[in-house]
Amino acid sequence: MTQDIWKECKSMLEKRKKELLENKDDGLEQSLEDTVGELSTFDNHPADMGTELFEREKEITLNERKKQELEEIDQALQAMKDGTYDLCQECGRKIKEERLLAAPTTRYCFEHGK
Repeated sequence: MTQDIWKECKSMLEKRKKELLENKDDGLEQSLEDTVGELSTFDNHPADMGTELFEREKEITLNERKKQELEEIDQALQAMKDGTYDLCQECGRKIKEERLLAAPTTRYCFEHGK
């Protein structure tokens, strides 16, 4: 892997990590009643509550995906420090530069990609 490609991948990883950490406000620290803005969730029409619950589940799912992506970025940055960033975890062969540029958090070569 060339030094330029390595620097570009590291820059992409750090930029994405910064973006994810800056957008922390997901609203999940509030209770459902607080987000609905009602004193009780019982006086709402069931369809309204269904919409609120759907939106809440969506927020939870997106938050979990964000945590997973942050983990993958941290693993890639650690692999850079360890000198194993461009090595497939399955077979140990070099991962092509094009693949790393397209998916900087990848840990597998094309043949073993998951």
